[in-house]
Amino acid sequence: MSRRYWLFIAFFILLSAPGCKPDQAKLDAEKWTISLENTDKRPYGTYLAYQSLKYYFPDAKTEILSRGFKYDYIDDKMRNTSNGKSLLILEGLSFNVSAREWDMLKNFAGDGNELVIFCSSIDKKISEELNIIKSYSGDESSNFYNHDSDFDFTQALTIAGKEQKKYGYRGRMIEGFFSFKNDADYLSAKLYENERSGGTLTKEDSVIPARPDTLGYASSRPNFVRYTMGSGHISFHAAPLALSNYFLLQDGNQEYLTQLWQALPQGITRVYWQDYLDRDTDASSMEILWRHPATRFALMLAIFALLVYVLFESKRKQRIIPIIEPLKNEFVSFVETVGRLYYNKGNNSNLAEKTIQQFLEWVRSHYFLNTNLINDHFVKQLTIKSGLPEATVKGIVEMIHEIGMGNVKVDDAYLYQLYYTIQQFYKNNIT
Repeated sequence: MSRRYWLFIAFFILLSAPGCKPDQAKLDAEKWTISLENTDKRPYGTYLAYQSLKYYFPDAKTEILSRGFKYDYIDDKMRNTSNGKSLLILEGLSFNVSAREWDMLKNFAGDGNELVIFCSSIDKKISEELNIIKSYSGDESSNFYNHDSDFDFTQALTIAGKEQKKYGYRGRMIEGFFSFKNDADYLSAKLYENERSGGTLTKEDSVIPARPDTLGYASSRPNFVRYTMGSGHISFHAAPLALSNYFLLQDGNQEYLTQLWQALPQGITRVYWQDYLDRDTDASSMEILWRHPATRFALMLAIFALLVYVLFESKRKQRIIPIIEPLKNEFVSFVETVGRLYYNKGNNSNLAEKTIQQFLEWVRSHYFLNTNLINDHFVKQLTIKSGLPEATVKGIVEMIHEIGMGNVKVDDAYLYQLYYTIQQFYKNNIT
């Protein structure tokens, strides 16, 4: 055996996950669910098949296409160039495409590239154009919970020209095959299809078209066929589960995968892989925007701008609130106004008493001192509260006593002294 073959066997042994080994029994239904995802290491994932591409095509660049990728957007980057051919591998069950997508796939192959479609059922428009019918369509998804079953396909698959070597396993359906116009199998399948739809066989059903090349068989019937399109090919394989981890981990089945890829022409420099599972014609068109750097950057920038806009515009809008300056203490202005009123009338004693009353009210409201007894204790408390020298406070208290007992004549000079002293007290205390 070649060195590459032994490396391939070692690769499968190292990467095989415990949940994929065929000798495990009574595994639950979820573990045996078909996903065909290239990242899935469960029995019916395709992790091993995808990872093996770098060994079979060591000089090729491999790229994964998302399940939403639309074939309308196959561009010049994916097509055949002077640097070599491209290989597009489509792995899944139900394969459906729009008319434009099918035209793009044919153009892709016509430019000298290779297209390999693994499927359990084919889109009707493809079937009618190529005069090909897939038998056992959808049987792969029938109920199956473990590998201990009556589904014995251990001798099901062979490669054309090497029919003596058989491949298979005990598991889900891999005996799907293709039939062509005027084949007994084709006419039987067509008749069954028409009976279900209420139609009848037409003259066109008896026309013999050009048959594709047969590259492999399932129970002696074609299951791997190749159509020539321009300078390239479109190949169909009727056993998508032949790429599953469970199939490839059976003894000898690695060689079957080797034979499949060796059937392709040489010179492949790019490999594109898509595991589509069940594909319809409504696949998302967002993938093409995301795949190209320019459109991806523009889309990300638009999303970022939208988020910034929503973030700032979500705040509550209102008019600018005007700054309102705090109210000023107008106490001194009030006292001055009242003082001018009494001063103009010439009643100095009454004006002095009013001034003293305003002063004591100010002391009560600001320092919370009892002004019923104006004594030495009051002087000490007011000195502490105001922070002014005791002599200043005592001078004001003495004038309060003099005016209250009538021991002094309140002329203009005395009234001015009282007013000036209290004003100085205010200036040093009012903030």
